Amino acid sequence: MIQRKQTLWLALISLICFSSIWINIPYRDVDGKMDGKIVEDVKTHIGFSYTSVEIVGKERTKTISNTFLKYDTLLLGLCSLASIFLYKQRKRQFLLSKVIYGLLAVMAILMFYYGWSVRYVDIEPDGQIIISIIFPIILAYANFRATAGIKHDDNLVKSYDRIR
Repeated sequence: MIQRKQTLWLALISLICFSSIWINIPYRDVDGKMDGKIVEDVKTHIGFSYTSVEIVGKERTKTISNTFLKYDTLLLGLCSLASIFLYKQRKRQFLLSKVIYGLLAVMAILMFYYGWSVRYVDIEPDGQIIISIIFPIILAYANFRATAGIKHDDNLVKSYDRIR
């Protein structure tokens, strides 16, 4: 049953998670000023793997690792990828889908922490949300559809067992 619909939904989850880590898709940009010895204009791109702090007018870029968010996203992708290959063990697949929901909640909390709680800019912060902020919503929907497919397969197998 590896050709079932839930395989496509779980593959979508893995694809989004792995691509957002390796490409470092930003989900929030913050412009403002940093107050050190002199006041400098700063552009900050907050991504899933690291945050890039670019000082305008100078060729300096500082990167700050978003370690917990990166590893949570990686673990989320690995759980969904492992769930694809557990197609004969639907109870474990269902358990992994619940684990994925928990990791999605942690991902949303970490995105809030790295995007809004950590101060990258001292003066005049001007934040812009990027469309990739909806990744957790897309991942939750894909996991919901995969879980529904797993339940459907489980009910189908049980009904065939009753007929025999």
